[in-house]
Amino acid sequence: MSLFRLLNFGITRGTSMSKTHQSNCECSPNLIKIRPSSSHDTIRVPIEVVFSDKCNKALAFTLEERQRLCIHGLMPACVRTYDEQMLAIESNFHSFESNVSRYRYLRALRQGYERLYFQFVSKNVNAVLPIIYTPTVGLACTVYGMLYRGMTGIHITKHDRGHMKQILSNWPMRRSVKAICVTDGQRILGLGDLGANGMGIAVGKMELYTALAGIPPSMLLPICLDVGTNNKALHEDPLYIGLRDERLKGDEYVCFVDEFMEAVVSTFGDQTLIHFEDFATPNAFMFLNRYQNCYCHFNDDIQGTAAVGLGGLLGIQRITKKPLEEHVILFAGAGSAAMGIAYLLKMELMSRGLSEADAAKNIYFYDQDGVLTTTRKSIPDILCVFAKNMKETKSLETLVEQVKPSIIMGATSAPGLFSEKIIRTMAASHERPGIFAFSNPTIKSECTAEQAYKFSDGKAIFSAGSPFPPVEFNGKRLTPGQANNCFAFPALVLATMTVLATRMPDEIFLLAAHELAEFPTNEEIQSGRIYPLVKQANEVAYKIGVKVAKYLIENGYAKRTLEPEDVEEYIEKNSYKLTYGSSLAETWAYPKMKPHPSTAGHENKDQKKK
Repeated sequence: MSLFRLLNFGITRGTSMSKTHQSNCECSPNLIKIRPSSSHDTIRVPIEVVFSDKCNKALAFTLEERQRLCIHGLMPACVRTYDEQMLAIESNFHSFESNVSRYRYLRALRQGYERLYFQFVSKNVNAVLPIIYTPTVGLACTVYGMLYRGMTGIHITKHDRGHMKQILSNWPMRRSVKAICVTDGQRILGLGDLGANGMGIAVGKMELYTALAGIPPSMLLPICLDVGTNNKALHEDPLYIGLRDERLKGDEYVCFVDEFMEAVVSTFGDQTLIHFEDFATPNAFMFLNRYQNCYCHFNDDIQGTAAVGLGGLLGIQRITKKPLEEHVILFAGAGSAAMGIAYLLKMELMSRGLSEADAAKNIYFYDQDGVLTTTRKSIPDILCVFAKNMKETKSLETLVEQVKPSIIMGATSAPGLFSEKIIRTMAASHERPGIFAFSNPTIKSECTAEQAYKFSDGKAIFSAGSPFPPVEFNGKRLTPGQANNCFAFPALVLATMTVLATRMPDEIFLLAAHELAEFPTNEEIQSGRIYPLVKQANEVAYKIGVKVAKYLIENGYAKRTLEPEDVEEYIEKNSYKLTYGSSLAETWAYPKMKPHPSTAGHENKDQKKK
């Protein structure tokens, strides 16, 4: 007997065993007949494709899909519905005790199951947003080296000069990229220089593009410019993922970013939207102005925050029935957020007919050097108009007593800066004082919601950059507002990408602020809520996105041929689909085909013979 027969039939009673098995099959009518194998002709979709993050439906694959895709048996028999998958993810998500652990779980989910991940985020915005965005993402960035699990975007180092286009071309989905979010990690929230760990912020921002505005993730690319870090602790951190060098600076740094910008449009096209995120304030403003007429770009820390901040101010105007120009507004902090809001506020007031001087008259700035006065040296150009001819003071409490602001806006990353005395002074001078604690994450907030309500006897209109829980005060449940940039940047990006805008003019940020301020109903405004709820972020993104897209078309910024009345239909048609489609190609019936002329005669002869 040949070796082949030995292996297939066995050497002990091989022939009789085979015959016995065959006999049993023939005699039992209940046994399923086995179809003759034809696996040698089966064309198999590579399993790497079926189980890739973009195609993997996990247990939602139907039985037919499993069999036809040749993955049957590679997972349990259970076929889960959408609700059952959401239950499984929610159970896992809530089983973790710490937010960083939840962040780690969501990273794994995102890298393995793209559509399932965005289904979960979109359905659970309230619970998930504080994890993938502020405040948890900031903490995650501090330990990003420990959490790193694989490719999430592109890292370009200072040693890659002259090769940036080559690196960008390495991105697997480079042909579909239409927007990038870039950071150099120098000013991550209120946490300072985190270097290459800042990639976590760029990833989180772009995921909100998809979850809130429906922009397909294949069109998005997070990028980290690793130009070093001045954070000595990261140099010594064995898990740090970036260069352990001092930061690039001066002309060399500017030339590096110049080359990067040219490489982006050369690789992905001149209509690529470029979102700057968490650059140091001087660099943020410098690049915003430097590329103003060259690229379609914006800075979320400056312009996105400005739209949300002004939206809150317009909300206070709705509550108090008092025009903004009559309010006294004090900015604590003179960084990118505060300067961005002040610039847009001045623009709003000037649109009402005020001169620049009158628009700036009731706006004060305070920073680590005290109140901003005309005697100070080296005032940034954007702040010169706000400098006051008054006595210098380094005490914020003294300044509040002196100017009696009706609104105070903090962006200092100095927790506890808004003291009990400051809040009580404002409440004594105004019926509904506005208190904004913009600093992120929560531990950096200038005051808590409880402090704002308690020290103002429940009169404060309080909003913060990070979420605070509702507060019970004198039998009332007071819900803090969240001045979250997610109410602005997804909508602005959606509008810009929809119409292929050539630029992002200042006016669209002003428009976004007005739309945001009008979103709360009159009843909600009367209750003291000036911002939408986070769970409404999808609705906000769509509403503002449509409005801004129409503005860009009507004012000549759009390159896509699209009428304003067609914007909504276009957005809905091209938005990312959260629901599963079939994993199998569609099939359809064909009529019987006419025979080839060369064989038609033979078929007729055969029929006559029959």
